[in-house]
Amino acid sequence: MRKGDILKKLVIINFIKGIFIGMGAVLPGLSGGVLATVFGIYQPLINFIANLKKDFKANVKFFLPVAIGGLCGIFILAHGLNFLLTHNFAEVSSFFVGCLLGIFPALTKQAAAFGRKPIHLVLTVFVALFSFLLLTSPLVTTVATSALPISTSTWIFSGGLIGLGITLPGLSPSNFLLYLNLYQPLSVAISSLNFGILIPVALGMVVTVILTAKLIAYLLTVLYPIVFHMILGLVLTSTVMIVPREFESNLVMALCLIAGIIVGMVMNRLETQAKHC
Repeated sequence: MRKGDILKKLVIINFIKGIFIGMGAVLPGLSGGVLATVFGIYQPLINFIANLKKDFKANVKFFLPVAIGGLCGIFILAHGLNFLLTHNFAEVSSFFVGCLLGIFPALTKQAAAFGRKPIHLVLTVFVALFSFLLLTSPLVTTVATSALPISTSTWIFSGGLIGLGITLPGLSPSNFLLYLNLYQPLSVAISSLNFGILIPVALGMVVTVILTAKLIAYLLTVLYPIVFHMILGLVLTSTVMIVPREFESNLVMALCLIAGIIVGMVMNRLETQAKHC
């Protein structure tokens, strides 16, 4: 395969990944960081943000399709998927669970890139159980449901939550935005291009990502197996959190789950083939 064809394939793959990451950034139960991790983009993105001057042009070329795809994913969610989430929430959730399951084996392999010890697997299970109990605890729910007044500072805070969802996989900012009654106004602002809300949100997100990326990049450098296996636990929790509890048809749910698994496996296979060409 010619070099130009390989680059085109990678651009298309990164664009599609960006769509999913954008959806994950605003989809309840998920986070952009989780899907960035699952798609193998998380660590390169953190390293890029933490060291902007290093390989700047190459990184921009690589991440530009991801960024464009992410924006498309957010707008797709704000328009078409809002209808599906309202009327077919279980089916959409099941599809996303399938996507996570389809790529999860590759993610576990990535976590073991610098070795794996039994203690790392214990850490993964502990983080998964602890984060699940924490996120479902009445105390967190009570604190989260304390609605905030709508203001510019509130939207900056909301952007900060979304930013944390990118740099801290497993944290679902959309859940907290739902609890704070900010999710629907933000969704409306996205679909109507209300820049009075979108600019403060973007500001909060960018500042938070920049401030936290260096710390995460440093931890990945010195404690890669520990940090990545902790992230693995958070991904497990996020997957469990979005598993639908109520649905009408077992067959439809199974088909959505299988479709998601196939999409996840195909995307991972295409990326692997492109990288080895």
